[in-house]
Amino acid sequence: MLDLNRGMWGAWSWHPHCVSTSAEFAERGGAVMTTHGTFSRILVPTDFSRGSEKAWEMAKRMAADFGAELVLLHVLPATPLNVEMQLEAEERRAELRSLQAAHQLGIPRAEEPAAPAARVFEGPFTKETLLEFSPAGRAWAELLEAWATGGHRLGAKVRLVLRVGLAHHEILDEAEEAKVDLVLMATHGRGEVHRLLVGSVADRVIRMATCPVLTVKAA
Repeated sequence: MLDLNRGMWGAWSWHPHCVSTSAEFAERGGAVMTTHGTFSRILVPTDFSRGSEKAWEMAKRMAADFGAELVLLHVLPATPLNVEMQLEAEERRAELRSLQAAHQLGIPRAEEPAAPAARVFEGPFTKETLLEFSPAGRAWAELLEAWATGGHRLGAKVRLVLRVGLAHHEILDEAEEAKVDLVLMATHGRGEVHRLLVGSVADRVIRMATCPVLTVKAA
């Protein structure tokens, strides 16, 4: 039986809407609930606020108790990549293509379409990977790695994800793509000023997610 221990974790809310059966979810390749009602893959969106810290502590405890895989997600409004570095690399590739075309008997070579901007970045975020990030993107990735360390110490498997876009869209997309069977998140985020904004993110995830959602209040 899942004991969420209100005294330790503070107020929490359970939203068991749109729950698939284990057989139905397994057919889609997703994580499944065991016969004891526990979860095997849990998505934990974070903005590194106090509420998110509580949600992460609860997630680590559940992972330790049930052997669940944790997907730790942070959503950014803009790419974490170093844009100037990316532009310089693209300019060098364009120059190389022009030189190659000049040696092909004067036949002009069509420009290759630019690759779409990456929107999803998965850890581990190594030193080599972080060199491609902007200072702000590097800071968020390092925070994710630091949080994951706590999960690893408890023996939990932690997958790190940075996504770019609107918070609720990216949370819902990650939940669907990773085929998680629980979203565990704070009801509001960093600071009182952002309470309504981040609260609305949790509200939208609760209403639109196709798996159960467990929300944790900061206080």
